[in-house]
Amino acid sequence: MDRVKQKVQNIVISVTYEDVKFDLEKLARILDGARYDPEVFPGIAYKSEDPPASFLIFASGKMNCVGAQSMHNAKLAIKKLTRKLQKAGIKVKSEPKIKVQNIVASFDFGREFDLERIARTFENTEYEPEVFPGLVFRLKEPKVVVLLFVSGKGVCAGAKSMGDIKKAAEKITKILKQR
Repeated sequence: MDRVKQKVQNIVISVTYEDVKFDLEKLARILDGARYDPEVFPGIAYKSEDPPASFLIFASGKMNCVGAQSMHNAKLAIKKLTRKLQKAGIKVKSEPKIKVQNIVASFDFGREFDLERIARTFENTEYEPEVFPGLVFRLKEPKVVVLLFVSGKGVCAGAKSMGDIKKAAEKITKILKQR
């Protein structure tokens, strides 16, 4: 089977610290570069540099981690932020609950696509070139959306694991070979 090049572009993870409420005013002062303007947004926007990731931190003890390009980096960024919180005297368990919400990856299938033909051949597609240049291909298993472009490139969104990304690439390759 042809090898599809895959690269993770973004991972979105929800992070929950059990039985913790954050004092956002205090936290904004502790975290270097944190942005907090409660009139504009009810949480803190914070960027970690190493590894690069961005966080939205809420008073409820929940956070969203976005922008990491690997699970390893996402988990490391969360771990480092947790340590900073603990050092600042905030009583958080060392291991928050994490849940992957979305993984976005780019694909390169290494060949061009006839999007008109694909749209006519498969039911679970949408293609309106006057609105958007890509074809929307909805897979049921894994439950993801793959955007395909004439260039042979694609974007996979909605994945919950690295396995979903791999399966989606294999499935699209297999489906498109049938016709």
